[in-house]
Amino acid sequence: MAAGGGTAVAKVSSRGFFPRNGNAERIRGYEGKTLKKFIPIAILVIFVWAWPARAQGGIAVTRNVAQVDFPRSVTFQLELADASDVAEVNLVYEVDRSGCLTANTAVPVELNNTQAEWTWEMVRSGNPPPGATLRWAWQITDRQGNVTTTDEQSHTFVDDRFSWQTVSAPNIRLHWYEGDDVGPILLDAAVAGLDQLQNEMGITLDSEVQLFIYGESTDMRDAVLYIQEWAGGVAFSDYNIILIGVPPRIAESWGVPTVRHELAHLVIGQFGRSCVGGSRPTWLDEGLAVYAEGEPSESIQADLASAIENNSFEPVRSLNGAFSAHGTEAGIAYSQSYSVVKFLLETYGQAHMQELILTLAQGTGYDEALEAVYGFNVDGLEQAWRQSLDLPRREIPPTPTAVSAQSIPTIEPFGLPESVPTEPAAAATAAAMAAPPSTTDSGSGICNLTAFPLLLVGLGLVLRRRK
Repeated sequence: MAAGGGTAVAKVSSRGFFPRNGNAERIRGYEGKTLKKFIPIAILVIFVWAWPARAQGGIAVTRNVAQVDFPRSVTFQLELADASDVAEVNLVYEVDRSGCLTANTAVPVELNNTQAEWTWEMVRSGNPPPGATLRWAWQITDRQGNVTTTDEQSHTFVDDRFSWQTVSAPNIRLHWYEGDDVGPILLDAAVAGLDQLQNEMGITLDSEVQLFIYGESTDMRDAVLYIQEWAGGVAFSDYNIILIGVPPRIAESWGVPTVRHELAHLVIGQFGRSCVGGSRPTWLDEGLAVYAEGEPSESIQADLASAIENNSFEPVRSLNGAFSAHGTEAGIAYSQSYSVVKFLLETYGQAHMQELILTLAQGTGYDEALEAVYGFNVDGLEQAWRQSLDLPRREIPPTPTAVSAQSIPTIEPFGLPESVPTEPAAAATAAAMAAPPSTTDSGSGICNLTAFPLLLVGLGLVLRRRK
């Protein structure tokens, strides 16, 4: 980012398109200096000018531009010196992320005289987080079928609304902008969280993680499209990036455990990454993350005490899927999940927990994985856990219906974030975030079109009888 926040020059690679060295490009402007403050809805324009530059193969490129309106869109623009022999233009782009596949996206773009333009509307796909690196190149096909490719370019997404500072430790970089002590306090929390994950669960971080600490949860949510309105922190496992809203006044009381919570999501996500469609039940994911926070908070202890006294725990099977979108109900679900995971770790040890996570990553179902590792299914786990709390056995239907943590889409453009609720003190001044576009309800749209052919058939029969 150039001084003043207006124009940055993208790095041009001569190593070919999309080299994969396992390390994301470092964020320009974050390390060693403070970013200049920029207007909230800034448009960052990356200019790479050639006078004239030639793509691999000899076609002259006079302009290659990416206009970034984070987090809403990226507009790619290409201009050629002479397009008389050009038959086709394709934009190829990707965002650096961890995963099983290394596919990029190729988009055919119409050539208008010597110019081509295409906009990636992130309001449709969801956006990568700040700190993620975008890479792109253009592939140009001439009328003889020869394909030439422009040099790869890259840009790291930046939230320019704030002036960021950076502190670091081995495998951790933490960026923040509000409160002099917030960065060092939360960096210490991250280091302590990694130590606990290694010592108590035997799970270690295998690549660098970045944390972006916002001064308010609302500021954090404005950087992520379509996030729950109660979320105070979000972990993007595929990008090794965490965003958290931490007002300085609660940096120690809420920021410290939340950093450890979200960091646990990343570490466990790396350890249990599945390339065959495997997933973990939500109670396991969130229970492990809450356990990694350290000593349970007063609110968790109060939730558990109340549920034990009133025998009001939810069936563990009901916690396989997504938690409630309501903050209070979600908080209780986190507390119960913590208690279940604590029972498994303290009763059977870390080796069994590691085996469970890896078994689930192989695509094994929740019941089958628990039976293979512990000798009981989800319902058997619930009964054993309830017994450890001196609670009576719960009557369980003989043929329970399995609930999956999430449906696995055919194509997932970006990693789904995992969130934790906002602390009430941090949410007191939070404004509700606009909801994503609504989907068609069951009584309108395409659902009713399925009856239309039947109506035509019926009308035809009536007319035929009248004849």
